[in-house]
Amino acid sequence: MKKIRLSIRAAALLCASVLLLPALLCACGGNGSEDSVKLSFRDASTIDYLRSLDGKTVSINGYMASSSPVDGSFIFLMNLPYQSCPFCVPNTSQLANTIEVYPARGDSFDMSNQAITVTGTLVVAAPGAAPFTDPYGYEFYYKIVDAEYRIIDAGELSARYALWQRIAADGIVGDLYSMFDYVYFLCAWPEYYVNTYTGSDGQTHPGFYLYPKDALDFIKQDGAQYSYGYADGYFDRLLSRLRKLDEKELAGIIETVSGAAGLAAEALAELENGRYTSEFRHVDMFGTDDYVFTLDRGAELVSRFDELYSAFSAWIDSWEI
Repeated sequence: MKKIRLSIRAAALLCASVLLLPALLCACGGNGSEDSVKLSFRDASTIDYLRSLDGKTVSINGYMASSSPVDGSFIFLMNLPYQSCPFCVPNTSQLANTIEVYPARGDSFDMSNQAITVTGTLVVAAPGAAPFTDPYGYEFYYKIVDAEYRIIDAGELSARYALWQRIAADGIVGDLYSMFDYVYFLCAWPEYYVNTYTGSDGQTHPGFYLYPKDALDFIKQDGAQYSYGYADGYFDRLLSRLRKLDEKELAGIIETVSGAAGLAAEALAELENGRYTSEFRHVDMFGTDDYVFTLDRGAELVSRFDELYSAFSAWIDSWEI
């Protein structure tokens, strides 16, 4: 089955798989500036605040994703350890809970899997300007440049560090991102398309926006792109893992996942019960005349998804080293 794509943005490129190299300090070393503004990942979710710091020296704690380029030309900084790939807003190439950090020109970073403090200059895209992009195709509106880092001493780590380590080691955060990918698909499947492709017969086949049957196939066929979310007990297993980690401390995200489960069931019912309309029209992207579908309650479903995803993102941002 061919992978579907979003009509509004290309899907994020696959991460390059690299091996972390142990290191005590980055190439440029140092302890950072005492005059830097201390940032958190929660701060980094507010673009207006970041713009007020454009061009200033900032420092922030985090971890390198292991997919950071092996040549050390930049790193993906996250507030979660043990992650191979940076996170994106569901079904886009826009980075989420991930900051790209660049060393001074001519320098490079050594890789580390330990908690680090990064210090450098914050650069923010101007309002209305195109986002920055990197060689992987990820999009982002701010970055830290001319940066260095130091390893954080164990005595500086927060009291919540042990739970955060357990959450990271479990892999639940990556699975929650996949869960949101599935829920968004159910809420917005008419936005997805199969791109123009060359078949095994050597012929070019024009792309198309998904028909309802296509959407159901991507959910219900064994091994299909979103069949994991349709599997029996899928949400129950996620909730059980969260409760096992710490039911009291994670009560907020447990409520968010429960809400996502309810929204997924509701959106799936809209698809299965034929609550959509279609219009036969010319599709400029593919140069064809075809049916384009719209979910009757699509705007409402996506709005509710956005609220749940914002709550999830705020939960991720709240975990600081």
